[in-house]
This record gives sequence, structure tokens and C-alpha cells, in this order.
Amino acid sequence: MGVKGYRLGLNAKTLGITFLIALLVVGATALTARAFERLHALVEQISQVEMENLMTSVRVVQQAESLISLGLMLYAAETQNERRRALVELTDRTVWIRHMTAEVSAVGNHADMLQRVEEIQQQLDLNIRQLNHLVRDRINQRIDADGQEELRLLAAQNRELAGELSVLMGYFATQVRLQMTQQSQHLQQEIRLHQQNLVALALFILLFAVLAGAYFDLTVVRRILKMQRAVSKSVVSVQDFEQRGTDEIAQLSQTVRSYIERIQQQEAHMQCINQELSFLAEHDPLTGLANRRHFHAAARRLLRQSSLPLCVALCDIDHFKRVNDQKGHAVGDVALKYLAELLADGLRETDVLARLGGEEFAAILPVQSLDDAERLFNKLRHSLEVNPLCLPDGETVQLTCSFGLALVESTPLALEASDDFAEAVLDAALLEADQALYRAKAQGRNCVCVAKTAIQAKVLVVAEGDQNE
Repeated sequence: MGVKGYRLGLNAKTLGITFLIALLVVGATALTARAFERLHALVEQISQVEMENLMTSVRVVQQAESLISLGLMLYAAETQNERRRALVELTDRTVWIRHMTAEVSAVGNHADMLQRVEEIQQQLDLNIRQLNHLVRDRINQRIDADGQEELRLLAAQNRELAGELSVLMGYFATQVRLQMTQQSQHLQQEIRLHQQNLVALALFILLFAVLAGAYFDLTVVRRILKMQRAVSKSVVSVQDFEQRGTDEIAQLSQTVRSYIERIQQQEAHMQCINQELSFLAEHDPLTGLANRRHFHAAARRLLRQSSLPLCVALCDIDHFKRVNDQKGHAVGDVALKYLAELLADGLRETDVLARLGGEEFAAILPVQSLDDAERLFNKLRHSLEVNPLCLPDGETVQLTCSFGLALVESTPLALEASDDFAEAVLDAALLEADQALYRAKAQGRNCVCVAKTAIQAKVLVVAEGDQNE
């Protein structure tokens, strides 16, 4: 009888505690649901609106940086086809950038900066049209010295405008990231506030039932703390978030996990695109050799570092137009790649080999003397002559090439020599090599001609000092 009464009393207490806990649970549930809704709304805002805005601005930065290389392609165009191809690329890129910045302006609140971006885009459009006309006149040889200077200044202004556009959008991206950081901090404050409320409720519930408090601690508090710690890590891992469950916390964790996975995938994709763009900016897409920009940068380094004289060589395939006309441009491309491989195999890895455009190749390499360089390139010329290009259908194409060589002495350049004068030394050597190449063509092609005089680099550096004085 005593046991039965004890049980009835325990039941009554249990019912009383259960009733009180039920009231608390109802209040806690309502509070938790509201907190979850606020947290979910904040996460949605960060992951959808702000992240999309950030990704858009980052893409605009990348595309703005690509305008520099495309502008250089238009500026360096040697034929009308190259000019039109570069113009189409530039036009498509500027239209795409304008579309993306319009989306940014629709959600952004940086009116002054976005107005400046619009002004830069308008100026870029105008400059591209003017640059196109000047390049077309240059190719048609209808441009004088003033036009050449205007062309150079216009190309330089385009690079500055593209750089400013990239900087502005980079600043905008930074502001978006800062805003996302602030929202994340606000989200953490919301989480901490909700934790405090839950802890207070748990403490109150523990007065009546330790098991109820333990239940809330295990099923609510610890899960939220786990998600908060996962979000707070410097390197966020999706494995730290729950993958199972159907309640609000599990759904929130799965939502955050899903958006983190998207962000990481997008970052990996962006890194691949950046690597591809970096390679294309410095290399010829057909042959894989360095392009003109890379060649000039590498040549300036050699002029400053090499203790030996430098040989600057220009190579041109003989009667290449005839190959294109008779065999087609596809065979012409195969011929260019064949010559590029032959030259690369014959030179050292430390030598710089580039395709300047069309069928013209250039190389710069340290040598003991011009005679050594002449023997080397004669060997390469002979190798091409005795090893015709074999096509997949079994047909062979006989190729020959002509070389013009020039020698740069008095290297390395002095430390005080500027980049402009290093470029001047290279231009002088290229001019001498080009004249030697012209003589090789005049002598019947398939030969190597050397420049009559060597370039004295230190003389040019001294001249630089005199001009500065």
C-alpha cells in the first residue's frame, strides 16, 4: 500500500513536472522556431544575395584584367584578321562586363563608384573603337608618326582604364566580403543569444527534471554549438556539418553545408580559370611557346642577369603563304607546331623561344660568340631541311626557314638601367636581327645571316645617364 501511494505521488509529481515542462517546452519551441527562422533568413541572405553579388564582382574583376591582354592583342595585330579577331573578343568581353556590372548596380549601394565604373566602360568602348581604326590604318600603312604615338598612348590609356575598372570592382568585392563578415557576426550573435535563452530554460527545467535538461542539451544546445564551431573555423570543412536528420537544426546544417560545397566548387573552378587565363596571357595558344609579351619580359631578365653575350634570333618559314594556299590553313598550323617543336628540341631549356606572330619565331640565348650561334641555327635550319613534315595521310611537306641573328654584348646591364632602356636594347637587337633576316630572304632563303654590328648594351645605358642629366 505504501509502495502504491509512493507510486501515485511520483506520478502526480511527474504529471506536475510534465505539465510545467510542457509549458516551458511550448515557450522554448516557439522561441527556438523564431530563432531558426531568423538564422535561416540570415544564412539565405548571406549564401544567396551577398554571395551572388560577391561572385559577380569577382568575375567582373577577372574579366576586366583580361581586357589588358585583349587590348594588347588588338594593339599588336599585324593583319586585318588578327585585328578583327581581337576586336570581336574585346567587344564580347566589354558587353559581358557591362551586363555583369548592371547586375551589381541593381543590388549595390555604392553609387559614386558604380557611376565611375559606367564612365570607364563608356571610355573603354570609345577607346576600343578609336584603337581599332588606328590599328586598321597601321596595318594598311596609312598612319604617320603622330598616329603611331596616338595609337601607343591610346593602348596605354586602355590598360590604365582596365586596371582602374579591376581595382574598383575589387574594392566593391572587398566591401561585399566585409558586409558578409558583419552579417556572419550578427548571425553568431543571434546564435549566442539563442544559446543563452536555451541555457536559461535548461537551468530552470533542471530544477524539475535533470533528464529534460540533458535532453535539451544533447538534442539542441550541443548541435548548435557544433555548427557554430564549424562555421567559426578558419578552414571550414563540410564534414563538420550534420548530414542526417529532418529537424530545423539538421536542415539549417544541411543548407549551410550545401552552400559551402557550392562556394568551394566555385572557388576551385575560379582557380582553374585563373590558371588557364594566366597561361594564355603569356603563351601562344597554337604552339604553346611564349608569346611576344612573355618574350620581352624574359629577354629583359636575361639582359640583367646573363654574364655572356646574348644572341637574338628571328626565324621565318620560307614561302609559308604558299603552304597555306596549297595545303590549307590546317596544314599550316601543323607546320607551325612542327617548327616550334624542332626549335624547342634544339635549344636549351634556359633559352627563351617565342612565337611573335604568323610564321615568325624569336629566340634569345646566352652564347660564347656569334659564330657559335650561327653554327647552332645552321644546324637547326639543316635539320628542318632534311626532315620534311609528314602528314597523317602519308603526304610530306618540305619546309625551310631563314634566320637572322644579332648579338648583344656588354651584358649584364648595370643595376641602374631602367626597364625602358632594357627594352631599347632588345628593340635594337631585334631590328638588327630583322635586317639580317631580310638579307637571308634576299639571298635565296633557307640560310642564316648575322648582323653586321653587335649591340653594345652599356653604350645605351650610358646614353640613358646622359639624357637623365
